[in-house]
Amino acid sequence: MGVNVTLGEFRSKLVDCKATCGLPFPVPVEKQTDTNIAISLIDFADRYDKAILLTGDSDQVPAVKLLKRLYPEKKIAVLVPIGRGAKELQQVCDETFKMTEAQLAACQLPNPIAVMKDGKPTGGMIVKPTTYS
Repeated sequence: MGVNVTLGEFRSKLVDCKATCGLPFPVPVEKQTDTNIAISLIDFADRYDKAILLTGDSDQVPAVKLLKRLYPEKKIAVLVPIGRGAKELQQVCDETFKMTEAQLAACQLPNPIAVMKDGKPTGGMIVKPTTYS
């Protein structure tokens, strides 16, 4: 409730195999997400007092700097994903949150989870892949 989803996209990019064969193969590359986050941070500034960025990407540093210049009263925090450093981003934000593996595990949905439509179960189930922990 109250969440606005803006989707980026994945495009295929050819990269050369460096391990053995040297032949090109396609890999998915995420596009537009960084820009969408930066634009939303500025565009929705009149709707929040404090924004929390869930990223370790230094591409957000210019957006945070611009936001701080345009709206000096706004507070920006960053929650850096586990295993990421993000020193430059942490330096421009007002606050940094850290998450532990245990906290992340506690946030997972139950497994399996019933598929619902119009508030009623459809009979379908979504099962977490066994490769997820």
